[in-house]
Amino acid sequence: MAKLRVGIILILVSWLPIAQVALVIAHDHHHLTSQHASDTFRLIIWGIQILIGFVGLWLAGRVAIKTAKQDGWKHTPANIWKLFWKS
Repeated sequence: MAKLRVGIILILVSWLPIAQVALVIAHDHHHLTSQHASDTFRLIIWGIQILIGFVGLWLAGRVAIKTAKQDGWKHTPANIWKLFWKS
């Protein structure tokens, strides 16, 4: 069930405000001097975070679909929760 854990962690990482933190650090060190550079930097980081989120969704989704096929969609959330913490 490592795929489930990695998938959920990747989904959570994709929601972190990494772009804002990186922008503050870059501005403090005078690496980004214009608004255009900041916007481009932000969009690149957001694009990477979206890809990370999709990979996490793919990994966790595969486990969820497998569980749903075995026990039905009604029991999937409880089964995923149990797999995440006990496996």
